[in-house]
Amino acid sequence: MPTMTQPTATASQTTNDNQGAAMMSQPMHSDVSTKEGATLTFHTRFGDIELREDRLLEFPQGLFGFRECTQFGLAKLPSVDNSPLMLLQCVNQPSIAFLVADPAQLGVELGSSDVSEALSETKMPQADTQFLTILTLYDQGESYYLTANVKAPVLINSANRTGTQFIFTNKSYSTQHKL
Repeated sequence: MPTMTQPTATASQTTNDNQGAAMMSQPMHSDVSTKEGATLTFHTRFGDIELREDRLLEFPQGLFGFRECTQFGLAKLPSVDNSPLMLLQCVNQPSIAFLVADPAQLGVELGSSDVSEALSETKMPQADTQFLTILTLYDQGESYYLTANVKAPVLINSANRTGTQFIFTNKSYSTQHKL
């Protein structure tokens, strides 16, 4: 687990929605054209990230608590090697970003019937769908701890570059699963 120097939880970190998981980024810095298309650069509390416009993700309904956030990019954390943590950066609201990770890489197992339910209800194909959990980093003074919102994962369809957030009906999942 990488060492982080700043907490990402906001003042509303005790809520059960994504409000506590959102972190502030600096506004978009620049647009750079490349052969693949324009590259967007964002200054985040973790360092600069670059997102290619042709690789952006559309979330038609946004995320819970952030309905206006409909376009995102997914990036590795800058300056952190071999981390399972990624940044889900909102493009149309550049001050919003979420720390996310594949639940399996965090040792969190999703039940196969729950995965099937999510895929069926969202009509996403299993082969093209990635599940991510939104993480919240809590500051305890001299140490930090992470929680994962396993109850409402983010699903990304890599084939058509769309995403949605799904709430499992299984009551055993938590919005604040301590890691």
